Amino acid sequence: MSAETLTKTTKLGTVAQGLEAHYAHKADAGNGRTAQAREALPGLEFPTTKAEAWKYTRTGQIANKEWKFSEETAFEKLPVDLEKFPFRMVFVNGKYLPEQSKVPASDKLRVLPFSGKENTDKENPFAKSTAHLTDAFAALNAAYPQDGVCVSLEKNEVAEAPLYIFHIYTGELTAAQPRNEIHVKSGGDLKITEMHIHQGNTFANAAYEIRVDDNARLGMDVLQFGTPRSFHMQEVNAIVGRDAVFTHNNFTLSGKWTRNNTNARIIGQGSTGNFHGFYMPNETEHVDNHTIMDHEVAHCDSNELYRGVLLDRAVGVFNGKVFVRQDAQKTNAFQSNGNILVSDDAVMNSKPELEIYADDVKCSHGSTTGQLDEGAMFYLRTRGISENTARRMLVTAFAEDVLAEMVNDEVRDLIDVNIENRLKQS
Repeated sequence: MSAETLTKTTKLGTVAQGLEAHYAHKADAGNGRTAQAREALPGLEFPTTKAEAWKYTRTGQIANKEWKFSEETAFEKLPVDLEKFPFRMVFVNGKYLPEQSKVPASDKLRVLPFSGKENTDKENPFAKSTAHLTDAFAALNAAYPQDGVCVSLEKNEVAEAPLYIFHIYTGELTAAQPRNEIHVKSGGDLKITEMHIHQGNTFANAAYEIRVDDNARLGMDVLQFGTPRSFHMQEVNAIVGRDAVFTHNNFTLSGKWTRNNTNARIIGQGSTGNFHGFYMPNETEHVDNHTIMDHEVAHCDSNELYRGVLLDRAVGVFNGKVFVRQDAQKTNAFQSNGNILVSDDAVMNSKPELEIYADDVKCSHGSTTGQLDEGAMFYLRTRGISENTARRMLVTAFAEDVLAEMVNDEVRDLIDVNIENRLKQS
């Protein structure tokens, strides 16, 4: 749908017009959902706190800005040296940078930018089930997708090394909408480490469609680095087949506003879904983690563990929902969210949920929020340890259960340094 016919009186319509005016990518070629999403945009609006799923997270700061796409590809110094990662894909403001990337040729592991893939919507199991007709962020991404990764690992292949994906966002009022597809075919085994790095007043609206076929394994570590003026929205939708394992670890290390929607459908017996997350907002940062683990069949497991450390006047949100359908007997589903409020002004909203329709299951969920253990602090201080060092030791120990689940610990030091620096600042 053209900009002239978008509803100009709605905030979503205004944002859509601004993006369309600067849309210069070809990642939507032949994609049926692109046309559908553009048709749906006039009838949609950004969610408000009246919607249950957005009760604690406001979208007004995104809706009220005049975002635009940018062709700028220059970026500042990164937290890591790209040359240390021999297998990498680099994107800046939704544009693929082949000169910064390094993708070894392989007939077993196909890695290319999203804009270079063939249209496969007719065969894609997500084509009819995604929320691109009902959800504002999903519709924006589907209507004006930019480059992300398109990864396909062939049957019974084990990737020799982790794939590193870098999404970098720069500029003033720059929007980027990476679209990513990952497919691990039957018997395959793949590890991915991904970094989202904001360097300005930026808005990222990233979408992922992930398939883990029968007997396959996919492990992903996602590190998010923001700025005091960055906004990050991430939607992950995964389908997990029989006897497969899907692990998604999300580490929100900084950023003004972050929303992570992580969803998995468990459709094959004997499979396992793992969601882990760590977040440490400071000042007035806002971090919202929403998860859905949907058990559709019997004899499957899922594990969710999220830990948060909130400083200053930061706000955290966790809403994890586990569905156990009627046919999903013998399901083992466990969910836990733990939080430490280092400051009296920090706020945490936690709502773990179970919705069970089967009668032969083992499921549990829990949430705890408290302050640093005063007894442990006193013990460490009496041993000659400074207050700052004692706090860092306790926070690192608290986060360890999540950090230990990383599928690739080569970048673990980035998280440890972030913890130390944030505690020093507060």
